[in-house]
Amino acid sequence: MVPRGITQRGGRGAGRGRPSAFLYLCTLLLACGPAHTEGIIHAGAQAGFPSRSFGGSLTNQVGNGNDQLRLKGRNVVQGGHEEAPCGRLSLPLWALRGGAQTEEAETNSMLSSKQGQTDVTLGDVKQPSLAGEQEEMIDVVQQDSGTISPIPSVPSLPQMEDQTGIGSPLLDIAKLKPPVGSPTAALQAGFASVVKVFAWTTEPHFSQPWQMRRQRQGTGSGFIIAGKRILTNAHNVANQNWVLVQRHGIPKKYPARVLAVGHECDLALIGVDDDDFWTGTRALEFGDVPELQQSVVVVGFPTGGDNLCVTAGVVSRVDVHQYAHSGFSLLCVQIDAAVNAGNSGGPALREDSNKVIGVAFQGREDAENVGYIIPSSVVHHFLTDIDKNGAYSGFVTLGITWAPLENRHLRDFCGIDDLDLGEGLARSGVLVCKVDKTRHSENTLERGDTLLAIDGVSIADDGTIQFRVMERLAFAHLISQKYVGETCSVTILRDRKVSTRTVRLAAPRYLVPECVYDEAPRYLIVGGLVFVPLTLNYMLHEFGKRYYEKAPNVLLAAIDERFQTVEGEEVVVLSQILASEISSGYDGIRNIKLESVNGEAVRSMMQLQRVLETATDEFLVFGLSHTQTVVLRRSVALSATPTILAQHSIALPRSELL
Repeated sequence: MVPRGITQRGGRGAGRGRPSAFLYLCTLLLACGPAHTEGIIHAGAQAGFPSRSFGGSLTNQVGNGNDQLRLKGRNVVQGGHEEAPCGRLSLPLWALRGGAQTEEAETNSMLSSKQGQTDVTLGDVKQPSLAGEQEEMIDVVQQDSGTISPIPSVPSLPQMEDQTGIGSPLLDIAKLKPPVGSPTAALQAGFASVVKVFAWTTEPHFSQPWQMRRQRQGTGSGFIIAGKRILTNAHNVANQNWVLVQRHGIPKKYPARVLAVGHECDLALIGVDDDDFWTGTRALEFGDVPELQQSVVVVGFPTGGDNLCVTAGVVSRVDVHQYAHSGFSLLCVQIDAAVNAGNSGGPALREDSNKVIGVAFQGREDAENVGYIIPSSVVHHFLTDIDKNGAYSGFVTLGITWAPLENRHLRDFCGIDDLDLGEGLARSGVLVCKVDKTRHSENTLERGDTLLAIDGVSIADDGTIQFRVMERLAFAHLISQKYVGETCSVTILRDRKVSTRTVRLAAPRYLVPECVYDEAPRYLIVGGLVFVPLTLNYMLHEFGKRYYEKAPNVLLAAIDERFQTVEGEEVVVLSQILASEISSGYDGIRNIKLESVNGEAVRSMMQLQRVLETATDEFLVFGLSHTQTVVLRRSVALSATPTILAQHSIALPRSELL
């Protein structure tokens, strides 16, 4: 009779549907201990097993919190030369080390350390085994050899009904549970807080901004945090129409609503109004930024299945990295655990607890076993910002571009090696190349300044600061830890004099926005001419991912300008000219920058609309880059616009946001 809970995984020489002899024997040995060894072997012979010699081993395979004691063996046919595998039985290592807890009692196996060895108590017999070994071997040999290696007794483990006739109960593996407080138990407690996010999204079409792209449905991951909120990635819910969430292990899906989104840091908060969803839930807590080589477990719902997926790895790198969703550079943790589509938003947990050390969010197409998580410090900034301001206000920047101060001639030009910089300042820094003029003046930062320190922290010539022992980060990390409206002190070298200035920090104002989500694109059509603001979304939709190779130089130059010169400035692009009678002869003009209208410089879409509405001249003269010009009779262009829109199935001549 096959013991309950044991299934055969035999190979050649093992009868189909019949337990392996070795598997049966070793199960009895585990349950009864060395005191009944001879009786077990004798009972096995009487049970009708073929006359065979038994050989096998118990191998301790040490893993990350999931140590398994694997029972391996072989069947050797007497009088022949054929060997056949006879099956494998896996038991948690803590079950044989005295750490198991059951519904009836706790095991009282004892381990004591002595001079680098561990004495395993076997009734009245002690067998020394080397501590820390990767494998512990306990061999079972033939009875007639006269020696049988003792097997650790497992007192007080869950037992099954005696089915052997020798008065010894069997081990009930199904009732084994990991001990409370073990890494396995802590991690499993965190799994219950992981949810699957279903989102239906509709992305705007920035090349044809009067229409939307086809609706798509995707899935991601998230987890429950304090305040009955779910944390996930912003790209999971960007441009969303409808969101559902599903708890791990529960089939019902619950409608959810987006509470806050931070596209720069790729984080979002989701709420569920149904109280039933929160019944029995537990909020996960956050830990510190992980150390290098620290073990990490990533939990989520990646593609390839519907159930929860767990992958393990270690921290490979901690660095300031560009976030793919926004193009913004923030602190990022690289791991070697798999982060696939669907993993996004899932927690990255410490291996020895259920503390969250990061949020999975992106990988690399050009590398294997490389994933990235948003560290807990960035998550803390996102949540604190919402708590302080009632809404997400964004991450701040210093508003400059810079160059390293590593060239000897450049250092001589700045004079950094010839001056007394004062106590506590290193002879290093970076050269300020460009500043955001909407935020800086001669009282703060100017082009040509040498930035020596921020809040008293010296900046190296390569633009890095000390982070931890033997670790350095870009100095932008110091700034990103502050909030909108706060200040920082900067120590600069200007005209060979050292001074300290105070800078008020704000979210960046780029001439070409790096990301636009959750809002419809703007456009304006007059006489068949389609005008749009230049954004990175437009470049991607019009030219693809390799836009930097295909886009006109005039548009790429606008991206290189980086900052606005006046508040609200943007680049207006003549995207295309819709075919019509009045536009005949202007074929091929598209994706070109609009410089002026009737001699007035155009700096924004709002200004363009105002100029067109207030124009009284007979002609509309559009000055374009590369000295090109488009001229339309004003009255004809305005009267023909409705007809042109109808021909091209466009409902409105301008977007609602204008």
